[in-house]
Amino acid sequence: MAGVEQQKHDIAISSHIGTSLQAVRVGKGQDLTNIAQNLHIQQKYLEAIERLDDKALPSLGYVLGYIRSYALHLGMDAQEAVTRYKSDIECPENLGIRDCPHYVPKRKIRVPKGSLAAGFVLSCMLGVVTWYGLKSDTYPAQFMSKPIQQISSLSGDSHSPSPSNPDSISLVAIGPSWVQIKDGNNDVLISRIMLPGEIFETNRQNLPLLSLRDAGAIELYRGGKRIGPIGQKGASGENIPLSEAFPQ
Repeated sequence: MAGVEQQKHDIAISSHIGTSLQAVRVGKGQDLTNIAQNLHIQQKYLEAIERLDDKALPSLGYVLGYIRSYALHLGMDAQEAVTRYKSDIECPENLGIRDCPHYVPKRKIRVPKGSLAAGFVLSCMLGVVTWYGLKSDTYPAQFMSKPIQQISSLSGDSHSPSPSNPDSISLVAIGPSWVQIKDGNNDVLISRIMLPGEIFETNRQNLPLLSLRDAGAIELYRGGKRIGPIGQKGASGENIPLSEAFPQ
């Protein structure tokens, strides 16, 4: 009896989101190799998540996307899974950069002497703030005044857009990447970071132009048919005409 109680105690201590994901997967009789292929996630990363081995995983932004996709695939609450992972690894509220010490600025800021130097510093700061405001994922998606498309999420066994409209153009995120799409009038339809499992749909007639930071993290669908990744992993692109490659 003492041995059984000790075993239960050890299981309770070792329980984390990785063991929960593994238990649900095994209970559903699903093979980790097939899940990795369906989610476009390397199997070694899924194994590391189940072990809660954060040192064997890439940057936190990618890992949270992997956990979200994995939980959705198993029919679990994705947000709860992400929250549990952050708690399990004792992730700070300010994520920052892993293994990088926090910088605490001094209260006293020395301003360069002279009006020209001060004006130059202020101009640089304004430029940085403006660029960050345009690129940062802390801002919601920017849509047209009369949007006909929206960001949504794929869940369960659904891994592709609906083929209901033959002129539809869909972007499916299999990894995190900043994405911006403008229409033929140069209006911004979306400008944000898409996470794995998210999908953005628009119409060919909008003449969409795509700019992105990681071409390998975004897959293209036309009329519900998968074309494949926009480009190689880590490659960026600017003003890519998505409507021109439609088959005639």
